[in-house]
Amino acid sequence: MQFQQSEYSPQFFCNCGFQVVFSDTENLISHVDGCGVHQYNSQLYNLVENLQVYSQNAQYLQTFRAELIGILRRVETTITLFGIELQKQPSIETKAKCMSCKKIFDTNKQFDLIWYLENCQHVFCRKCISDEIDKQYLNQSGRVNCFCGKQYTIQDIQQVLGEQNYKKLMDQWALNNDNIISCVHCQAKLYFEKGSNAEVVKDEKGVQLNQKQMEYYSNNRYKCTQCQTEQCKTCKKSPYHIGLNCQEALVRAEAKKCRLCDQPTKINLQQPEALQTICDQPDCVKRAQTLCLQKLKCGHFCQGVRGDQCLPCLNSNCSKQGDEDDYCNICYTEGLKSAPCVQSQCGHVFHFHCLQQKLATQWSGPRIVFNYLKCPLCQKLLSINNPTLRPMIIKGLDLLKEVERLCMERVQLEKRMNDKELIEPTSQFYQKPLEYAMFKFCYYECFKCKKPYFGGLKDCQQAAQQQEDPKQEFKKEDLVCTKCCPIISFEDKCPKHGADYIDFKCRFCCSLALWFCHGTTHYCDPCHRNIRPKMEKPCLGGDKCPLGMPHKPNGQEMALGCSICRADRLLKG
Repeated sequence: MQFQQSEYSPQFFCNCGFQVVFSDTENLISHVDGCGVHQYNSQLYNLVENLQVYSQNAQYLQTFRAELIGILRRVETTITLFGIELQKQPSIETKAKCMSCKKIFDTNKQFDLIWYLENCQHVFCRKCISDEIDKQYLNQSGRVNCFCGKQYTIQDIQQVLGEQNYKKLMDQWALNNDNIISCVHCQAKLYFEKGSNAEVVKDEKGVQLNQKQMEYYSNNRYKCTQCQTEQCKTCKKSPYHIGLNCQEALVRAEAKKCRLCDQPTKINLQQPEALQTICDQPDCVKRAQTLCLQKLKCGHFCQGVRGDQCLPCLNSNCSKQGDEDDYCNICYTEGLKSAPCVQSQCGHVFHFHCLQQKLATQWSGPRIVFNYLKCPLCQKLLSINNPTLRPMIIKGLDLLKEVERLCMERVQLEKRMNDKELIEPTSQFYQKPLEYAMFKFCYYECFKCKKPYFGGLKDCQQAAQQQEDPKQEFKKEDLVCTKCCPIISFEDKCPKHGADYIDFKCRFCCSLALWFCHGTTHYCDPCHRNIRPKMEKPCLGGDKCPLGMPHKPNGQEMALGCSICRADRLLKG
């Protein structure tokens, strides 16, 4: 027989996150024998559980013990063939070992910390017995069983709990018998009413509970009518563990969790330390590719983007303003810890991918607006030193400066510096010409040359409607500036201002055109939103015509000429 040892690791790694060197036999045995997570995943422990060994008779147990000792000797012989020396076990003949937590107690000095059960003489520490009473007594009709199947006596329970705690247990027992439950948060006494199995309930992954899970859910989940706390009737955990029974929830709570999605996972020692607890879900794997690998001075990992300057710690124990469980204020669907984050100069933190998408989308309607460049929380302009986001922000700021320049230029050309909105002290735009111009004028991005162009004055009511419906459908191809309009003639161009300020009338009514569609047709905004056959509106003529000038019959294309020169003529009267 040949034995091969490919890669021997001197360390034992448990799924719960515990680590110990194999040579530390005492701690290794103590942990393996007391860790619920390890036992839950162990084939050997599951086999023993399925054999129901602890409920068998004495002859079976003695035979089973002899078999285990024989197997143990063979395992030890095999280990020595690898050249590994087994640590000799220290003598514990004068000590007592708790059969639950595996702690060892000096029977002479710590006798008051241990208890021998009356019916079976198995030894436990008082804390473990107390914990078992809490777990079993109320859920098993006043019975508590040792692992061997023997029942705790009343004397066992009274002596371990003490008079005061025993009285509390009896009071709770009386409440449970009347189906009265005490809320874990506000301690209000509530009558428990079983839920309906016909209810449709989904777990945290959006999967509908099966029949067995629904039965457990309806028998245990309730919501306090006083403080609205959702909790479990059996294990008293809050919030309720949807889709899991109490034991499964306990195992999950003790297991190592993914640092991004909080789902149970296994430690991957092949990854850098910051990524060892990342699970294999596609979203987590993708986000981990850009997650910072640095550990902060406080001991927590940085939640920033790899290669960027590290963020302040977002852990609730370290952060003074919010924490990693707060929602991202862009997506409002996931906590900050679920993805790499960036911090603006104002101090607010957002998901990197959420802000990247926001900057790429820019504005959602046809009119150029600059809310996408502002922090959603404080409305200050974003300033982020990230190699991906910074160029996108700079591009947006350049566009903002260009629109501001065009707005102020138009204020001067249209001689609006004396508008009442700018000279009346009670006006919101008093002595604020730039803010007034940005509010008053509408600019759009030409689909062809990608430059901003003037699209008329902002109508307050129409702007409010667009604000209520930011997803109003439009085609970017229909937004074309005068310079790029293929139907403008040489005669239409202004000899003084060129084609920059040429206006068109709407083909179907007496309004200034905003849209140029199909490569042939100009529309005002109302006509553009209501395109239909034979939509020409008659001109009222004379002073009643909104354009205030002669024009071709509605239904034909017409350039109105230079808006600046037209405004000058109107002012001169």
